[in-house]
Amino acid sequence: MYTILKDGINYSLEALEKDSWLRLLNGSIKYKDALHNPAVANVNQHGVNIRTVVLRKVKPVEKQLAFHTDIRSGKWNDLLQQNNISWLFYDAQARIQIRLSGTAALHQDDGIAEEAWAASTMSNRKIYLGKTGPSVISLLPVSGLPAAFETNDPTQEETLPARKNFGVVVTTVTWMEWLWLNSKGHRRARFKYINDGSFSADWVIP
Repeated sequence: MYTILKDGINYSLEALEKDSWLRLLNGSIKYKDALHNPAVANVNQHGVNIRTVVLRKVKPVEKQLAFHTDIRSGKWNDLLQQNNISWLFYDAQARIQIRLSGTAALHQDDGIAEEAWAASTMSNRKIYLGKTGPSVISLLPVSGLPAAFETNDPTQEETLPARKNFGVVVTTVTWMEWLWLNSKGHRRARFKYINDGSFSADWVIP
């Protein structure tokens, strides 16, 4: 399924690039996959912000990755001002790190967001039912959710007010770096993408 690494490394950069996107695609589909919860970083006036997100969708041909977020969150507002974004994935068992960067497009009131919302479970939707947005100071350690949904999922009708708070962040990747950790010597490759989906690739010293 994946490119064989171990001691017999596949030195085809084309195969490695395809393999990396296959791993990312599986990470978006399987919630127990090592790549399902990457870290995403962006820059704001205070410096670099980094947090863990859920990888929701991957489009290998378009070189795109997506996660969902509350549009009242700091990262949404930051990305409205500065849309450069980076992703970090690590598979401890495979000892593979994948880093990507590109530009973020924000979707809230369009077909992309509507499709993602329609595919979301009720337990995922209820995250957006809070009356106040993320990062608001609270006197107590609370979830921000209505009390009725602390232990139970809402009905589809009850999630309707949450739709206005739901957004999708889609990254179009312009750069990817792959790193394989090995006691006999690491291996590292770098890929730069062009608008038509083609790419240039190089091996680099780890």
